[in-house]
Amino acid sequence: MEPTNDELRHAFRAGFQSMDDGDTFYLGFHEYLGSLGFSHVEDTDCTCQDSGAHGHLPECRWVKV
Repeated sequence: MEPTNDELRHAFRAGFQSMDDGDTFYLGFHEYLGSLGFSHVEDTDCTCQDSGAHGHLPECRWVKV
């Protein structure tokens, strides 16, 4: 199961807030998705809408196991 659009919107907000706080975008983004029970799984297929044709999106490979 992948994050919903609403969950991703909140994760992006958390990422940008993290930047405002002086940390990296990914710190806030990853912490938010992790708090919802999602895990970043490196050994799974790409979950980008275009299958990674234009690079991977921040939400790529975040799934609930």
